[in-house]
Amino acid sequence: MSLFHLMDIAESLLQLDPVRTYPQRGAELVAKAIRAGAWRAKLDHHDDVVSDPAPVGEPTVTLPLRHGREVVGSLDLFHSDDSLDEDELRVARWAARVYSRGLSYAERLASEGGRSAGMDIEEALRRAPLTPRERDVVALLVSGSSTKSIASTTGLTVSTVNTYLKRIFSKLGVHSRVELVARVAGTDMATQPTAR
Repeated sequence: MSLFHLMDIAESLLQLDPVRTYPQRGAELVAKAIRAGAWRAKLDHHDDVVSDPAPVGEPTVTLPLRHGREVVGSLDLFHSDDSLDEDELRVARWAARVYSRGLSYAERLASEGGRSAGMDIEEALRRAPLTPRERDVVALLVSGSSTKSIASTTGLTVSTVNTYLKRIFSKLGVHSRVELVARVAGTDMATQPTAR
């Protein structure tokens, strides 16, 4: 599997919006990462979700879904082969970790009433210790834009957008796009570090 393909899956796993469909979409992406034909996600805070076609027989692998120390469920993957090679298993575990984190943030956003209204996000961004260009990048990311789409819209290169995101993560004390979206859409930016 190419690095480009893995980056595409990772970026897709980090797109929470719309929150209500994330459990299904995320499980599909994890299965896609290893070309599993079917899957079943058993989730603690959501109804179980199952692929179409429904899985038959015993799963090839069952992956725990954890965010930090909290177990949020498990994911059964049904691969056409009876077992996964070492690389496929490593990719499946990595994708399951990203999916778990997304599930946790999606649950939090849903329980806090979903995405904040546009004006709330604008207000949060105004109070954030960000430059105007960084605010533009965050606003596009929160609206569901991919890195390529942000680059196209802003006239920046993909590399420059990634550099902006690294700076934004540092300023806001987050470690991923998922955390950034959750922070902007669901928490008070006034409690965050001030501009340097």
